[in-house]
Amino acid sequence: MDWTVNNSLKSFRDMNPKSVMDMLLIRNIDPIDIGLGSSEKGNSITSVKPRKKTMTSVYLKYFETAPDGKSRRCKFCGQSYSIATATGNLGRHLSNRHPGYDKPGDAVSNSAPQTIAVIKKSQPQGNVPQVDYDHLNWLLIKWLIEASLPPSTLEEKWLANSYKFLNASIQVWPGEKYKAVFHEVFRSMQEDVRASLEQVLSKFSITLDFWTSYQQIYYMSVTCQWIDENWSFRKVLLDICHIPHPCGGAEIYDSLVKVLKMYNIDSRVLSCTHDNSQSSMRACHTLKEELDGQKVGPFCYIPCAARTLNLIIDDGLRTTKPVILKIREFVLELNASLEMSGDFTQATAAFQEGSWKFPLDASARWSGNYQMLDIVRKASKSMDAIIRKYEILGNRMLLTSTEKNVVSIMHQYLQPFYKTTTNICTSKVPTIGLVLFFMDHISDTIAVCRESRHSPDWLKSAAEDMAIKARNYNSQFRKLS
Repeated sequence: MDWTVNNSLKSFRDMNPKSVMDMLLIRNIDPIDIGLGSSEKGNSITSVKPRKKTMTSVYLKYFETAPDGKSRRCKFCGQSYSIATATGNLGRHLSNRHPGYDKPGDAVSNSAPQTIAVIKKSQPQGNVPQVDYDHLNWLLIKWLIEASLPPSTLEEKWLANSYKFLNASIQVWPGEKYKAVFHEVFRSMQEDVRASLEQVLSKFSITLDFWTSYQQIYYMSVTCQWIDENWSFRKVLLDICHIPHPCGGAEIYDSLVKVLKMYNIDSRVLSCTHDNSQSSMRACHTLKEELDGQKVGPFCYIPCAARTLNLIIDDGLRTTKPVILKIREFVLELNASLEMSGDFTQATAAFQEGSWKFPLDASARWSGNYQMLDIVRKASKSMDAIIRKYEILGNRMLLTSTEKNVVSIMHQYLQPFYKTTTNICTSKVPTIGLVLFFMDHISDTIAVCRESRHSPDWLKSAAEDMAIKARNYNSQFRKLS
């Protein structure tokens, strides 16, 4: 499944700087007063010959000269100018792109005669440019977007107090204004995406992902993929929709059609990948009937291989779940204690049981479950030694020989599944043919287990349930041919 919802505003970084001001962090540049001439003795003061009156532009300190001496680059946004560019143009750049830094109050007029002075420390209340609060708020917007944080984050008192500590006059926008700006930025990005999709010559494939928030609100994300004129795989998140109650096929269909019409691609969709749920399948079936009636070309909907594979593996892990929970408690203790994890690392080195990178994956996902089996299969001696040394839960974490045998059998059985999952996830372009190849391999592995005389009954029973889900997945593909 494609869980790239957090990339919805990724292109925000690439927006025209003039439309969203400047988004780069601004380095605090302290003015340093350096007199003319030099002296090897720091305390000596000598006189110099009179010089012609010179003018040092205040703007130059915001630009750095390239190593080749042919250009200057803005320290804020990186805009490059020829070394021959008039300082007035540099001032206009600061005025347009970085308001507040174009004030000429720092111009230094050096007239002769003059004495040499040692370098002064920066004056906190000196000629520091006045802070542009709108610019600060735009930087905060970029932070919220890239960190996927809600606007309410900026309403936290500790954050506001931190800003006030730095500068008592700092003014942060209210939360409602941040929400309005977010909405406007997203609307502008939608228009850019719509214009980009109109230039695409090929048809599109869409992917639907579903989840429920902690507030029990049902959401659907719609991602669009296509092959561009250079035969490169491209994708973009179109929208995240709230699916209204009762969250069935009709509601999913209505929300999906609104998104497709908003981007004007409702007649250019070639396929849809869904999460295998009955509601999404009914929505896709209704969409297929609609597109077939319009005679705009073929359309198919495909079950998600990643979700199917996850359900298949869950059936396989059913018998070993109690053992996995036991191992997970041990791993959580390891991750929480530097002393224990250090002893575990030393033990695995002494017993030659491989190297382990902390923190270990103790999640309830398939990767975490396989990690639990892997640690018992490859580092059981070290695990037992640490449990006995620290008497974790009164040594109740120690696995019996029967439990270790079950883990060993299941680890060996699921190893091909783990390799297949890794191959699917690391494939840059997982085509339908490649996914079918991997799923056929999974079906063959399940069949071998069911037919083997050496497989215990509990494993054969789990393999039967796994085979049912694999057959259902393959049968849906046969209907497409």
